[in-house]
Amino acid sequence: MEEFDIVIIGAGVVGLAVASELAQSTVNKSILVLEKADSFGRETSSRNSEVIHGGMYYPAGTLKADLCVKGRRLLYELCAKQKIPCKKIGKLIIAVEDKELADLEGIHRQGKLNSVEGLKMISGTELKKMEPNLNGISALLSEETGIIDSHRLMEYFLQSSKDKGVTVAYNCEVVGIDKINSSYKIMAKNMDETLEINSTVVINCAGLDSDIIAKLAGIDLKKNKYELHYCKGQYFRVATGKAKLLNHLAYPVPKPKSAGLGVHATLDLGGGLRLGPDDKYLHDRIKDYLFDESKKIEFYTSAVKFMPFIKEQDLSPDTSGIRPKLQEESGEYRDFVVKEESDKGLPGFVNLIGIESPGLTACPAIAEYVKGLLR
Repeated sequence: MEEFDIVIIGAGVVGLAVASELAQSTVNKSILVLEKADSFGRETSSRNSEVIHGGMYYPAGTLKADLCVKGRRLLYELCAKQKIPCKKIGKLIIAVEDKELADLEGIHRQGKLNSVEGLKMISGTELKKMEPNLNGISALLSEETGIIDSHRLMEYFLQSSKDKGVTVAYNCEVVGIDKINSSYKIMAKNMDETLEINSTVVINCAGLDSDIIAKLAGIDLKKNKYELHYCKGQYFRVATGKAKLLNHLAYPVPKPKSAGLGVHATLDLGGGLRLGPDDKYLHDRIKDYLFDESKKIEFYTSAVKFMPFIKEQDLSPDTSGIRPKLQEESGEYRDFVVKEESDKGLPGFVNLIGIESPGLTACPAIAEYVKGLLR
């Protein structure tokens, strides 16, 4: 049986951020990252909009609000210091109908409560000056929103972890967790063999499988409301050349209790433009990334309301992703779960469950928060 002080399950952006933070802040601690895929960031971390969010959507005092705002600041500092590609491009949330104005103003107020900098309500006339090719009667400008190369960010976290002695093991699927006295025995399947690892600290950063890992540790998912609901989102690529008609990220006003922020326009660092994601709850645990091209008309209809330069024939399939949501379909808002589970008889076991958006933005702040839980 191999011995480690800390085992992190999952090598997505959050797991790698946690590994990097703990490696730099803990002395003489052995750290192992277990990842069931053949490389890092294969699921949610590489199938998203790559947006650095402002933090104005989430209820004040929640982890999503606090860690998004703090994480954004840390992320820009990290990108500048480590030369990770990012761009503070700004974002517009656009109202196209009078009935959306109250919700738009509500997002502005929420942002102020969350201490989000660089927020400004602008009129339709001001919007036209900033973005001549967009339609809207009013908009909320978020100057601090940006875009990032998430792959390069993960590469940085991975390398900084390895430089400090962290071991990363791919193709290792955790299939069992037993608490034995003051430590945990972790069983991980690797090809045709099962590895046994002993550790006093286990950090569950398993993304789409994080509730399954919690269950392996003996936690009642239903009782603790830890059950995940898969929510799929697709992206369509917009024809080359259309990106130059847009200077900011462009978002609609989200519908109350919706699973996402609405089909929006995201520019990337390569000069491309995408629409998406939409949101469709999956009613099983199959990771279905198959692309449904019949959604094109829905995307076009949503986008053309505020982006009249978009034509249906401009859209081509890009990619799809799955969000690990704690919020049920049409259900109430759910916050991140980032919790040390001593009260469940599992000291040193930390669960990170439901880390969807703004998880990418929040990842450095999540890592610091986890470090604080282990003190």
